[in-house]
Amino acid sequence: MNCLCSVDNIIMLNEISDELPEHNLGSGKNHLSFSIALVVIMALLPGRLLCQEENLAIKESVEEILALSEDADPAAMLEELEELKESPVKINSGDAKEISRLFFLTEFQVMVLADHVRKNGSVVTLYELALLPAFDRNTVLLMVPYISLEPVAPKGGKSYGRTLVTLTVSARFSGNESDTEGIRSLLKVKHEQGRFSFGLTAENDPGEPLTFKNAPGTDFLSGYIQYEGKGFINRIITGDFAVRAGEGLLFNSSRWMGSWLSSPSFMSGSSTAAPYTSTEENNFFRGISLTLGSMNAGAVLFASSNEIDARVLFAEDSTATGVSNLVSGGIHTIESQLEARNSLTERVAGLRLTAGAEKVRGGVTAAATWFSLPFIPDLTEPENLHAFAGDRLLNLAADIRAGTGSVLFFAEAGLGLSGPLTGTAGTDNPGPQTDTTGTDLSGTVSARGGLNLSDSWAATAGLRVKPSGRITFNILARHFAPGYIAFHSGAFKAGSGSGNETGLSASVHLEAARHLFITAAADHYRIPWPRYRSSSPSFGSRIEIKGEYVPRDNTSLRLSWTSSSREYDTTAETGTAVSVTHTRQQLGLVFDISMAGTLRLTTRASASFITPSQEKGYMLSQDFSYSFRSVPLKLWFRYALCSTGGWDSRLYAWENDLLSSFSVPALYGEMTRSFIMLSWKPTDRIEARVKYGYTLAGNNSATGIRQEVKGQVRIVF
Repeated sequence: MNCLCSVDNIIMLNEISDELPEHNLGSGKNHLSFSIALVVIMALLPGRLLCQEENLAIKESVEEILALSEDADPAAMLEELEELKESPVKINSGDAKEISRLFFLTEFQVMVLADHVRKNGSVVTLYELALLPAFDRNTVLLMVPYISLEPVAPKGGKSYGRTLVTLTVSARFSGNESDTEGIRSLLKVKHEQGRFSFGLTAENDPGEPLTFKNAPGTDFLSGYIQYEGKGFINRIITGDFAVRAGEGLLFNSSRWMGSWLSSPSFMSGSSTAAPYTSTEENNFFRGISLTLGSMNAGAVLFASSNEIDARVLFAEDSTATGVSNLVSGGIHTIESQLEARNSLTERVAGLRLTAGAEKVRGGVTAAATWFSLPFIPDLTEPENLHAFAGDRLLNLAADIRAGTGSVLFFAEAGLGLSGPLTGTAGTDNPGPQTDTTGTDLSGTVSARGGLNLSDSWAATAGLRVKPSGRITFNILARHFAPGYIAFHSGAFKAGSGSGNETGLSASVHLEAARHLFITAAADHYRIPWPRYRSSSPSFGSRIEIKGEYVPRDNTSLRLSWTSSSREYDTTAETGTAVSVTHTRQQLGLVFDISMAGTLRLTTRASASFITPSQEKGYMLSQDFSYSFRSVPLKLWFRYALCSTGGWDSRLYAWENDLLSSFSVPALYGEMTRSFIMLSWKPTDRIEARVKYGYTLAGNNSATGIRQEVKGQVRIVF
């Protein structure tokens, strides 16, 4: 069970830590001071434990990201967090590789925690973490659902390893026919034994048939085999894997950084190559990855050849001559989606080198990409003038991190250099082209020959400062040139894509008073080149203010206000487009209380206000969960009411869902939403869940009803 120490105690920890000097874990004198402080805390604070099933900070942030960004897709990040919840990180192993599975921790935090366990023994309570350099309350609360404090059992005897099998089936149906209706099936298998492990993911989205004709049964099949060594060879992965490097300018498949403005730090997590277990079908590598050495002196080499979805262009004789753009989503039910499925082969060869010491570390990353078909963007659209054109891409980046815990500096700069179209460099018309819908694109495309370094670079740099245990300050500056291209990037930025943004962000996390915590964050950015819905340079901003009052460890009250503004073109049939600033403001209140250890109540109210359309939206929901004492059953229930003026004022509310799954439905119009879910867990090795969701939109007609049934079985052996 993953448990969170009393928030009261963490608050008092912050007060005590203010009086403690920053310590070196190797110093005997400071180690003694640390031990005395911990003993005093344990003696004076009785400290109850409050079990947490979800990370509330993540839930609320996902809702805001989805509401404030039209392009955000947190699916991969949420699935990675679910993987951690199913297999918590054993921090008492003292193994940096094991602790680095907490991908949101920086390399400095990983090394500090691993060093602390090796020198001082197992972490008995979470009190210790709040006192470590580079850690604070927000970071500890972020870690809680995904770590285990259980002591590491000594190895001995014969072990057959651990196998985790999760089978999920869901069905959607409504009064209206929809491409998303049908049965979704998902199978995940993971086995670990000694230094070897392997995993398998098989998925069919709703409407995708289960067939063995020209396909391996399921629409998406992913797997890996991993070997973890202890010497120079650190890790070998064959099959599917993800890569994170530096601050994410080139590689960050988890998309963790995203648009989370009020995160504990803008700094990216530790750099690594890790097995890929998500169901996102286009943003991963398939091949082999080799990790050598350690964090302070090591290398990652990888090679990949993966088939991904893309919109194909055809010549007059129906032969494929190129692609216009990539296609995301991974759903293949209609003709155009089936035609885009696995139509483009992406081959990537990459290398990352790292070197450093305890307080400073740097790295360089290089990757070359080849595509089986050239990209030929439609240049009649202004936003495509800086789009990638050609069939080759070279990416280079260098990053550095330095600090002692109270002050951390991080920076990365990168280049994205594209190659010309194969056989058509310098031509203005590669020939007659049509896309998968048959639209004639002749004369609308051209290849951009040569290299323009001034328009192909990106840089990001920032500071994380912790002047005391009660306050943490973050600042980040970034510039992504309009022509910067990196297909697997995941750096912090407001928009989607890899380029076309310049901005400055800052946040502060403050213990304003006893039991009261405040977070404030702001981001201002400029988009220098036309993009979707903006035919001229535009500006945008985001502001978040959150307050949390925690009088007791079983009660909390959270208030939040967010505002997002950006310039868009006005809708006009003729004449030059005029920009107007669209602003979305959202208020939120969440009251959470847990009683008697079995009943938990959550009341949520939120409202949105849109200008200049003057749209408004309101939502009120009530959740409760109940754990039966006499039988191994747990029940979740929600009833929500929503009334909004339209899609722009939509509201999101995270729902409890099946294991390795997530549900964040968008509520808009006149709508009610309710669900009931039951979990049966007879032993620690078996759990079954079933969920029924019911949505009524508009009046009581059958066409306004949407229903969903989900079932799941998880077995550990």
